[in-house]
Amino acid sequence: MQGSIVRRTEQFIENRKRIEKIFRMSTPQVHCLCALLLGLDDRDADLQSIHRGKRILRRNTGMFSAFRGLGMAPAAIKIGEYEDGERRLNFAKDNLRRLKAAGFAATDYLCPAAFLMAKQHERSDVVAQRAYEQYLEMRHAHRILTGGEDVMFAVLFAMYDADKHLIAERTDAAMDCLSGRFGRTNAAQSASFAIAFSDQPVDVLAQKTERLYDAVRAAGEKNREMLDLPLLAYLASLDVPEQETAERIAQLSGYLREKKGFSAMRIGRSQRLFYATALAAIDALHAAPLEAEDAAKKRDLLQTMLLTCILLFIVASMAAANV
Repeated sequence: MQGSIVRRTEQFIENRKRIEKIFRMSTPQVHCLCALLLGLDDRDADLQSIHRGKRILRRNTGMFSAFRGLGMAPAAIKIGEYEDGERRLNFAKDNLRRLKAAGFAATDYLCPAAFLMAKQHERSDVVAQRAYEQYLEMRHAHRILTGGEDVMFAVLFAMYDADKHLIAERTDAAMDCLSGRFGRTNAAQSASFAIAFSDQPVDVLAQKTERLYDAVRAAGEKNREMLDLPLLAYLASLDVPEQETAERIAQLSGYLREKKGFSAMRIGRSQRLFYATALAAIDALHAAPLEAEDAAKKRDLLQTMLLTCILLFIVASMAAANV
């Protein structure tokens, strides 16, 4: 490995270590999520600001508040970035109320969605209502697959005023293209959302996603799970060179395997491959020749995918542990 990806990978490893020191009771997946979210904006984990965010959360939320759930660590990091962190938290709390009023059920995914909306708090009523309309379109098309985690995609689409019928049409077309190989699964649905949110032809992106998937396996990652599929669809939308990207992902996964905190006992091979793919996606985003508006859209899409997919890992693991 060489170039910017080396620096980003070392930043990710160091950030994970720092976050683990502050959130010792959180899972390794939460630590990795926070490290990736920081890396998305090329930020080092600042212990002082994270502690500040954690204190603000504890002062302004009750013991059983939704903001004390799985999303607490990412929320503390986001709040701590700002001098007016308490104001930002109030925005998110207000957004949460508006999302519930629009019709969304309270889940672990609703608080991250409320923070996602914070940048458009002045129009949060409109965003919340449109997000619920988007969500109903998703659930109508794929009732079994659509769950609480998809609220973040619905909010993202609403924030960017995406036409709900066009998004639904493109999502269905992408799912039809991907399902023959990957089934009608949560991974395929998330990949379909990434494809739908692009302006490129659905069939072209679906084919490139499948080729990237095969290329990563051919490069040495013999993993049969599909946790990385949504991120591969995202990379396809950035027009990355397929073989070079696949080899980079395989190298990153191998590199992380040798580092403390990324063993099969800690996070598992499938999740490590996801983190390697996420690092490749972050690096590709920063290298892409995008206009400011498109770069912001792509950045928010990647953030949404990281939150949705990793929180879903955690919830699924907790459910399996309780069986």
